Amino acid sequence: MNTLPTAKQVRQTLSAYAVSSTAHGLTLFIIDLLLYLAALAVVLFAPWLAVKLLAAIVAGANIANLVTLGHDAAHNSLTRSRPLNKLIAFIAFTPALFNYRLWLYDHHQLHHHSTNENQPGSFTPLSKPAFDALPRWKQRLQRLYRSRSLWTLGLYYIVERWWQVNFVPRRDMPDSVQRSGWPHFAYLLVYCVGFIALLAAAPLYSDTSALTAILLGFVVPFYVFQSLFSFTVYIQHTHPRAAWFNARPDRNTQGRQDLLAIQLRFPKWFTLLTHSIFDHPAHHVHPAIPSYRLSEAQAKLNAMVGPAVISERFTLAWFAQVRQRCKLYDYEQHRWLDFDGKPSS
Repeated sequence: MNTLPTAKQVRQTLSAYAVSSTAHGLTLFIIDLLLYLAALAVVLFAPWLAVKLLAAIVAGANIANLVTLGHDAAHNSLTRSRPLNKLIAFIAFTPALFNYRLWLYDHHQLHHHSTNENQPGSFTPLSKPAFDALPRWKQRLQRLYRSRSLWTLGLYYIVERWWQVNFVPRRDMPDSVQRSGWPHFAYLLVYCVGFIALLAAAPLYSDTSALTAILLGFVVPFYVFQSLFSFTVYIQHTHPRAAWFNARPDRNTQGRQDLLAIQLRFPKWFTLLTHSIFDHPAHHVHPAIPSYRLSEAQAKLNAMVGPAVISERFTLAWFAQVRQRCKLYDYEQHRWLDFDGKPSS
């Protein structure tokens, strides 16, 4: 029986892919930023409503791509320059209304250090006792969030995560995070007000009404982005085989990073289009690997660890099964439950 390589061996092997290219990273960022601006231009100046709506959806998808690159830059892996990475992350997070300082705290200090632990996080599953202790209206909300309806993904992230952890500093955050987060919040607030005002003034420089400009230039792209981002963070750590823990696990055995994240396999063109964001286990093993080297690193990881890596070819039918089976979690027996407490994995 073959034994797995150790977590240390896996990380050492994948470190060969943690090589950044300033030209490559900067080019990807400029392309996505220009595509986002071009989509906004189509919203404002195209004569047909259907084209405007399509452009609004494209703008939302490009906000998601910008956040993916901002994520790399915040890890200081997109380019070889730390100041340039910080600037790119700051700009890339702006259309998403993501507070750069709060992102560093939530993503770096909490998510990566406490992966799949039972703490407030994106789609952290509730235990049956925790679910039963909720007020009835919150139970209904949890059922809605984990229903098969796709539109609830965006609702979940806006209500439960974005404004609470990525927008406004909160009192439960460390004092240093609050102090540094408020200037970033002020910047986002000024940007948001200015951007909406610019869209409201659309009749002055285009044939688009103020309402259409605001809906298709801001509201629809923002919701599309939030939905795509919510889908991504959901599926990266939700799977019938994905383990969650009440306390910090041994990160060299059952709590290994390469065994807690999920790889979703898509056609190569889609993987390139989304900056390999779904090759997630390799990222958790070595966050310094830039997205444009992540697919190679993931292939190497899969070869080393084999079927222990959770890797799935994405289909809507498979995704519906995950949504159906992964409702609550039994942290003692390490299995997923439905809302009645019956094992589903």
